Amino acid sequence: MFGFIKLGMRRWRSPEHYRELQRYIAYASMRELESRGVRFAESSVLELGAGRGGYSYVLNQEASRFVACDFQADTFFPKTQIPFCIADVSRPLPFASRRFDLVYASSLVEHLAEPDTLLAEVWRVLKPGGMLYLSFPPFYSLAMVGGHNFKPFHFLGERRAIAVVNWLHGTKFRSYATCYDTWGLYPLKIDDVKRLILQADFEVLDIYTRLSRVNTARWPAILKDLATWHVCYLAQKPLREYVI
Repeated sequence: MFGFIKLGMRRWRSPEHYRELQRYIAYASMRELESRGVRFAESSVLELGAGRGGYSYVLNQEASRFVACDFQADTFFPKTQIPFCIADVSRPLPFASRRFDLVYASSLVEHLAEPDTLLAEVWRVLKPGGMLYLSFPPFYSLAMVGGHNFKPFHFLGERRAIAVVNWLHGTKFRSYATCYDTWGLYPLKIDDVKRLILQADFEVLDIYTRLSRVNTARWPAILKDLATWHVCYLAQKPLREYVI
């Protein structure tokens, strides 16, 4: 845990420091998923929201077949042989139906105005019985990772949080939804995302807290959102498409 904290504290020093933290989390995340029955060595994996490529580096090493996807390519990707595809996840994905065994999406859903559109596309590109791994920091986590640029003022409400952050940092944010140019920030809670996954007709196999022996993501009511720094969902597309 000390190593993780150390990496987290220095992640802003450079893009490579950020990727170093991502690689650490990716290895740990894969071990958590393997303990839940995911077999990377036998799986074709699609990563959505690849960002700076730290997760991609690890997934590409471990998966049978892999492709990373984001709306733009970080400068890291042209220097590697990691398969990469530029695509807007808010639109239809440029992949054939029933192509992947696992879709991996970390810290993506909280930035999408219409996450149900993404989930519908994930459903389409997954094979029957395929898995979805989706994770994000709950917006109201007391760890304050969910508030992103607006922490800790996001507890004051959107209007006040924006006003305080603009005053302190000289920024010109107007809303959460437009705070990152082509993508935004949306105040999602753990149950919100669970409901979206179920509405997309996935079966939720597990909900757990990333890198934690205590599963705060299963605590009651608002306590789980306050106590969970990063929630993970493992969901499955049903096998019923094989039934005639």
